[in-house]
Amino acid sequence: MMLLRVPLDVPETAIRVGDLRAQLAQLPDDYLVVADHHDPEGGGRSLLGWPMQAPVRDESGRRVPIVALPQLHVSDTAAMRVSFLHGRLAGLPADALLVALWETSDGPRQSTIGWPVETDYVDEVSGVSVRAVALPQVVSGATGYAYDELVYNLGWE
Repeated sequence: MMLLRVPLDVPETAIRVGDLRAQLAQLPDDYLVVADHHDPEGGGRSLLGWPMQAPVRDESGRRVPIVALPQLHVSDTAAMRVSFLHGRLAGLPADALLVALWETSDGPRQSTIGWPVETDYVDEVSGVSVRAVALPQVVSGATGYAYDELVYNLGWE
């Protein structure tokens, strides 16, 4: 069962595209960008891929833009760094809500994300620790199963 509507009210700590862009401009370009997530299977920290946008209906029935940052496999070399993500967000609506997406055995999940935090990320393949920016999970009405529109656009059906 996937979420069908974007909630009209999300916590103030859930950031939007314009907020993230402004914060990324203040951070070192070469930091990896990762997202924290928690779900019934536990939780973790995922490398993130290229942002993608999809229009999703909100609770009032209007189509609103949602920008998803999908999880990548730990060995994927297309992981976002601060400079790449900052540039990719430039053409997207500043007021679009951001969600991180990850796959579970029960289906794709998503969560709104909060303000970036500088941290270390331990590469699961090499064991090397690198500097990163973590986007913490912010539980909201948009946390749970991923929106159909995002899942279909990513080919995670």
